[in-house]
Amino acid sequence: MTPEEFLRSVLVEQTLTEGSLERDALLVEHERVRSLLISSLTDATPLVEVGGSMAKDTLVRAGYDLDTICYFANDDDGAGDTLREIRDSVEKALKAEYVVKPKRSALRLTGSKKGNLAFTVDVVPGRYVDDTQQDVFLFQEGGDKERLKTNLRKHISHIKGSGHTDVIRLAKVWKLRADLSIKTFVLELLVIETLKTSMAAGLEARLVAFWKALRDDIDDLKIEDPANPTGNDLADIFGDDERETLSAAATVALDLVDAGDWEALFGKLGSVEVPEDRAVVSPLALLALGDTSHVQEHEWPVHRGPQQVSVVCRVSSRRGKSFDLRNNGWPVTDDARFRFEVTTDVPPPFHVRWQVANTGQHAKEKDGLRGNFIEAKTTQGDPTTGLVHRESAEYTGKHWVECFVLKDGALWARSGRFYVNIVSRKRRRTAWSWRRR
Repeated sequence: MTPEEFLRSVLVEQTLTEGSLERDALLVEHERVRSLLISSLTDATPLVEVGGSMAKDTLVRAGYDLDTICYFANDDDGAGDTLREIRDSVEKALKAEYVVKPKRSALRLTGSKKGNLAFTVDVVPGRYVDDTQQDVFLFQEGGDKERLKTNLRKHISHIKGSGHTDVIRLAKVWKLRADLSIKTFVLELLVIETLKTSMAAGLEARLVAFWKALRDDIDDLKIEDPANPTGNDLADIFGDDERETLSAAATVALDLVDAGDWEALFGKLGSVEVPEDRAVVSPLALLALGDTSHVQEHEWPVHRGPQQVSVVCRVSSRRGKSFDLRNNGWPVTDDARFRFEVTTDVPPPFHVRWQVANTGQHAKEKDGLRGNFIEAKTTQGDPTTGLVHRESAEYTGKHWVECFVLKDGALWARSGRFYVNIVSRKRRRTAWSWRRR
């Protein structure tokens, strides 16, 4: 079977056809929500419609939910005078039958008082801007602006009319299997943006073009909200950490394409469900700690006391933006810069040693394994100035940094290993190992 045939078979298996049990269940739940809102909000006349992936024709069986809009006419104050009051009224109505978790602009239904929900339901309340009933204002909880101007019909038209809904659906399956936390809206816009000038034809060629753009051009990619290009800033959902995430995951995807292993990316035909842990081809799952026999063991006597030292890490990307990185968190790509900083209650004066240990085949090939102890640089004998250490990302693999605080020739405290995961975009054809599902 050729890659093109395989991908088309994946799309067939991922399609929720008219009359399928899953699609019917979505429509039944939508009708329950619609009926509840109309019967509860008797002083208003809400327009309740299906939105999201079902409206855009981008549903996939591997992971789907229901999006329902609940919009009010611009002069309809039956549910409230303000956007917040409208949202509160809709939430109160839904709580009569559902477990409701408020999100920024949506009300997420995570369960029903009559039984479990097989999928989540996002209900989005809003008010039309004018009598044309096109643009709508949504309330935003915790946003820089309390209201967001958008247009569902423009979103649907932009996605459905792109000519790439098939690639979008495949990208959504990849997103699930790679355990990406990227907003689906961002993924949709990126597929369209990366392919709008591409001459690639066919599923395989367009997917590869999409992944290559994420791997090689992620710094330059820009997306706009088609409903409000200048008014809605998407930086909160497509920032530096999201760019790093996508670039690392796309690098892994292209490595697997080079190896001809499409099953690793999309699963075996006849098995459409995503494993519970979902991390089948995510860089985080694939990056394992390599051989550590080159790492030095400390030989200092240990002072038994309550003192501690802890480390945090801040990452600066090639674009000059920075974000916090958690221990053993999502991989970053090469040329990112790390700033490790520790806090300690060891009373000064003390001495600081850092240990940087690289592992894996890439570091070994480049003679960059390391693992020795580094004396911290201090200013004018002030030991606290040694509590910051800087490194840069270079080698594909799982590596660590650890801080040791010494006093009177003894080890008083150590931070424990802070693991960093790196995927180099410059190194091609990395050999990955993963758990088959």
